[in-house]
Amino acid sequence: MADANNQADRGGPPSSVDYGALSLAGVFLAATLVHRMASGDRVDREQQDDLLATISTHQATELSEVFPEPAAYQLGAQMAMDALSGRSTAPEILRYALQLVDLAKLLRGVPQIVAKLGRLLDDLESTPNSTADLANIYQQTISTLGKRIQVTGDPQILQREESADTIRALLLAGVRMAWLWHQLGGRRWLLILRRQPLLLALQPIAQPERPE
Repeated sequence: MADANNQADRGGPPSSVDYGALSLAGVFLAATLVHRMASGDRVDREQQDDLLATISTHQATELSEVFPEPAAYQLGAQMAMDALSGRSTAPEILRYALQLVDLAKLLRGVPQIVAKLGRLLDDLESTPNSTADLANIYQQTISTLGKRIQVTGDPQILQREESADTIRALLLAGVRMAWLWHQLGGRRWLLILRRQPLLLALQPIAQPERPE
């Protein structure tokens, strides 16, 4: 997954956008949608599509290309704040988020898989073709790293091919967000030992100011 500069382009969002916080919100958005999908809860299709669209931005040169609509990550920021402050009623969300960060770290250590992932994404040519395509890419790359995320939920849902494909696609997007978070200075230990600065950074995304 290619690097992206921590700057907005001339026509994009202002430089005050905290892309590190947005990428962390993206990790938690992926974790939240996976949990909801696996549990049979409603998943907002627009939130899902916005998140999956970030996968095809692996060649982005500006972070505003990855996050054209920062407001799309409000739910992820809210769930991150709940998880990091101990208010979450779904411990699976924090578990998935931490595992996504771990998978991104494993991926960085296997350059041949990184290269294969890039080739497979380039071969899609468009953004994205289907959740089945993205799920297949996840299985060919992330699933081979030797550490899998054990998704828990309704067995009947998890056994459906369509649901399983969507969950794998969301996990791929979550790894993409975790990869980017690391590029922007994020580290796993921050989620354990330095939660307060993260909460402060996430606050404007979780509760954006409304124009007067």
